[in-house]
Amino acid sequence: MEHYVQYHNAEFMGGSCNEFGNEAFGIVTNKPVSRLQGSKIWLVCGEEKPRKYFLCQYFIVDEVGEAEGDPDFRHYARGKVGVSLRPPILLNPIPWFADFRKSQGNFGFGLTKIEGEYAEKFEKLVSDEEVQAFEQALRVGAGFGDPETNRKVERAAIACVAKYYESHGWTVQSVEADRCGFDLLCVKGALEEHVEVKGIQGEVVSFIITSGEVRQAQDDEHFVLCVVTSAISNQPQLSHYEAKDFAQRFNLSPIAFRASLRV
Repeated sequence: MEHYVQYHNAEFMGGSCNEFGNEAFGIVTNKPVSRLQGSKIWLVCGEEKPRKYFLCQYFIVDEVGEAEGDPDFRHYARGKVGVSLRPPILLNPIPWFADFRKSQGNFGFGLTKIEGEYAEKFEKLVSDEEVQAFEQALRVGAGFGDPETNRKVERAAIACVAKYYESHGWTVQSVEADRCGFDLLCVKGALEEHVEVKGIQGEVVSFIITSGEVRQAQDDEHFVLCVVTSAISNQPQLSHYEAKDFAQRFNLSPIAFRASLRV
């Protein structure tokens, strides 16, 4: 299967990534489309300033033809089988994305075939996303309390950590929605910390951490883990672990596996 990337400029084209539906998939382009049948198209959207790039959709092309009504986009490619990512995947923090964007002329080439190993990287990215969605379900409801209580614990823990940093002169920005491997971006002068927050209702330091968060701890020199025990009590306790401490201080035990049928 061949892979192609199509760029969607939210301001120029109208409509953000979150507005794409999951009933039909398609693109319009001035590039030839006759050879796209059976190919996979990855739709990347650029929004806001400074620019944020999101992976919004991917689909298999099963219909191509001539578009009507817009001389700038004369052809279309559509598909019935695809996925609209909710929320879309923020690509800016992905280590290989900057090089990929450069290879695409900053998405100035229009519909373009994905060459080399980047197709595998996109496939792995959405595969990891499926795992992360499963892990997120575990984190907010399976085995460590009911979902409503867990949400209260999580919000209380993040508020506690934000208050701690702000009281020590840091500027705190929530990046939870960006799904970049940590919860809070904390900056103080030239210092920067990428803070992952874990809230615990009780007093024992034991929590679920996803594979993506473990990779963040291993690869990100700015990573910091803040654990808040007794998070929804009157006396929450905050513990602070830098990236190097994480590997030394914590044991990781599997609580679930992803199973795929052998073919």
